[in-house]
Amino acid sequence: MADFLHVDPHLLTAAAHASGAAPSQAVDKDALATWIRALPQREKDALLLDAALGTAPQPGPALLARHRAASRGTAEPSTATRRRSAAELLDAAYEVRTEHTRQQEQARAQARRAEQRARESHLDRLTENTQQAWQDIAHLIGQKQPGPYDTAVTLLKDLREIHDRAGTPEEFTRRLDNLREQHRGKPSLMRRLTDAGLTPR
Repeated sequence: MADFLHVDPHLLTAAAHASGAAPSQAVDKDALATWIRALPQREKDALLLDAALGTAPQPGPALLARHRAASRGTAEPSTATRRRSAAELLDAAYEVRTEHTRQQEQARAQARRAEQRARESHLDRLTENTQQAWQDIAHLIGQKQPGPYDTAVTLLKDLREIHDRAGTPEEFTRRLDNLREQHRGKPSLMRRLTDAGLTPR
């Protein structure tokens, strides 16, 4: 129903946070007996007569409802079940929304940090054997297929970042120029290199 009516879920959460507990359905027999004894005698006689003749619905449910209503009327008011104004609910919903947004941003920041750590670890491993990475690129290009081309381009971007970190971008450019010259007859590969920013546009 809430989805159908497009009710703000944060507003529902705010309303639920301070909702009072549902009234107890248990019957206090002593309190009920005391209440029944206080009923007018003529009313009790009429109820018994109707029950005996079956000329009216059973009086039990109606009496219990009247007893509960009377009990609620005499109970001490509770601050926990005080009805809140629309403004109070909207303020509470704003607080819920703000906290939810903070938690989402925190989770995204943690995910970004984890991704960055994984990226750094990958580059560190690749740095230990860049020569093997260049050989892998040559092997992938030699397959002359789209999938291996894509993998080769990904490796080239990793190597570019490694050389940038090491302060040797000229070395990467030299080797990339040689690779480009060697495979210039492969238009599909050249297009991928251009799209990846690995060749001048």
